[in-house]
Amino acid sequence: MKLINSYILKKCFQNTFMLLFAFAIIYSVIQAIQELGDVGKGSYTTGAMFVYLGALLPSYIYLLIPLSVLIGVMTTTLGLVKNSEYAIMRTSGVSLKKITRILAMFGIIFAIITFMLGEVIAPEASQFAKIYKLNHTNQIISMDLSSGIWSKDSESNIINIRKIDPGNDQIVESIQIFDYDSNQQLKRYVTSPKASYSNHNAVWILESAVIYNYLESHILIEKHDTLSWSSTIEPSYFNVLAISPDDMPAFGLIKYIKHLKLNNESTSRPEIALWNKLLYPFACISMAFIAVGFIPNNGRNVNLSGKLFAGILIGVAFFFTNRMIGFIAVLYSWNAILSAVTPTLILFLIGWTIIIKKEA
Repeated sequence: MKLINSYILKKCFQNTFMLLFAFAIIYSVIQAIQELGDVGKGSYTTGAMFVYLGALLPSYIYLLIPLSVLIGVMTTTLGLVKNSEYAIMRTSGVSLKKITRILAMFGIIFAIITFMLGEVIAPEASQFAKIYKLNHTNQIISMDLSSGIWSKDSESNIINIRKIDPGNDQIVESIQIFDYDSNQQLKRYVTSPKASYSNHNAVWILESAVIYNYLESHILIEKHDTLSWSSTIEPSYFNVLAISPDDMPAFGLIKYIKHLKLNNESTSRPEIALWNKLLYPFACISMAFIAVGFIPNNGRNVNLSGKLFAGILIGVAFFFTNRMIGFIAVLYSWNAILSAVTPTLILFLIGWTIIIKKEA
């Protein structure tokens, strides 16, 4: 049985990695065509474009793993059927339940790989890619607003930042801080041309800061060469401006959601991205179960290519449906957990139902 386990797993790994490589290349070519329009802006040359696309590869692979698992497992199992190896395994006492366990193990392995890739490698690589392109096209992170970035820092504070250095998010320029009282009257206004973040003290150091204190009868002006500013906003908060919440790691999303909740801001999009991030790896297990359902008992009078095509359609449908539901959920403020779990749960139930029927 160990020999059969290793043989099936080896075939599944070979086919899945080969498909994953092919899909990633196709995805990169499509992205390269879109990027050609930006070549020539600043120092964004063709070579810089290839560096950018290479850094985005982990993100593409992360998205394509479940689809590759489905087609890789189906290619393996249908190949076993075509070569009569599946029939020999069954007649030698290997039950469908045992084969299902092997493929479920394969799905679990790729679920772990998907989670680790989405948490450790893909977010860092994606952030590097976006910052790299911003630097080479001479762009700044400003949320596409001429007035810069606006954000609540607490119930009474609103901040405005005109510019963030895309190469160093610990340095920001042209900061304005508006401090209001309980009656929403401006009581203090702080301005500074530049600020840097101190990791040691977890505060921002404002340079050449000017404080305008609005008193009842007059305005008291204070000038400081440096001024410590304690804020809930950390440099990592600006990552969401360079990369979308879908590309952020779960831990980063949790911190970002916490910051938004403290300031009573909408958390719909990052919450949906968080639950998608946590549940997406389980799609690999569901895909393995779906593949089991397409295994015929023998290769005689069975359209194997038709079964493979049907499986590919299911995988592609899941890929696009999962992303479409995410967009619609953000648009209509659907429940984050429900919108994230629905596609994977439906896929899992379909696969499990097919397996039960085959065993009956």
